Amino acid sequence: MSNTLVILCVDDEPVGLLARRLLLSIAGYTVLTAESGDVALRLFNCNHVDLVLTDHLLPDLTGSQLASEMKRRKPEVPIVLLTGLAAPPSEFAYADLLITKGTTPPEFLAAIANLLAKEQPTRSGTA
Repeated sequence: MSNTLVILCVDDEPVGLLARRLLLSIAGYTVLTAESGDVALRLFNCNHVDLVLTDHLLPDLTGSQLASEMKRRKPEVPIVLLTGLAAPPSEFAYADLLITKGTTPPEFLAAIANLLAKEQPTRSGTA
């Protein structure tokens, strides 16, 4: 079994989803992808997931609604809400972090790594 951290990426925009999957894979993460909230919830329930990265605007529900449902099921999993909106969505309270789509790849990866480090300080070793 691998010690690689697993990130579930959710976005209905295939190009953005592919770009994030490649960026995160190159950075050493295992990446699961979903193009809807429904598929994301099924993957979330059936797989070990260390972090969820979701777009806010999805075809079946908002990223905030998805975050709310995921936190209800597994509150320990950090959720990052990705948005292209100028102002943060008013209902983003369930997300652990809000990242705008204009963030550079190095800033994006640093934000993900920092959140994972805070959430899982003893993952690589035994306490």
